[in-house]
Amino acid sequence: MKTAHVIVSALAGAGLVAGSMAMAQASPHEIVKHSAVHANGLIGEDPTLVRSGDAFAALTKLRGKVNDNRDLTLSSRTLSPGRYKIIIRDSTKRHNWHIFGTGVDKETTVRGKGRWAWKVRLRSGTYTVVCDPHVKSMHFTVTVN
Repeated sequence: MKTAHVIVSALAGAGLVAGSMAMAQASPHEIVKHSAVHANGLIGEDPTLVRSGDAFAALTKLRGKVNDNRDLTLSSRTLSPGRYKIIIRDSTKRHNWHIFGTGVDKETTVRGKGRWAWKVRLRSGTYTVVCDPHVKSMHFTVTVN
């Protein structure tokens, strides 16, 4: 009887040590970044969570699109310097949406479709938006002043 108790205690202790070692490998930043307290009180991963006070959610939104009709758009082409959230709807596998300029170089993929969102800081100057495979016919500029 005593031998069985010692074996169980040793196994339980080993499990705690192994569990502690696994927890030590995850940084506190990763745990906070990817965890959420759900309505049922459980803690778990929630990639759609937008934390209250999250600066990304509070930024001015610019919406753009690229599609099979060769539309390459952005909701505004004249902006004030500052931080923005750019949201792009890419519904084509033949084109992409690419913005570049001072400190910014963001693009969707040519073969991919979907919704893309980036946090950017636009400084005074000119930014160029292009479809990389069709630079000569699908492009425009954005002025920040």
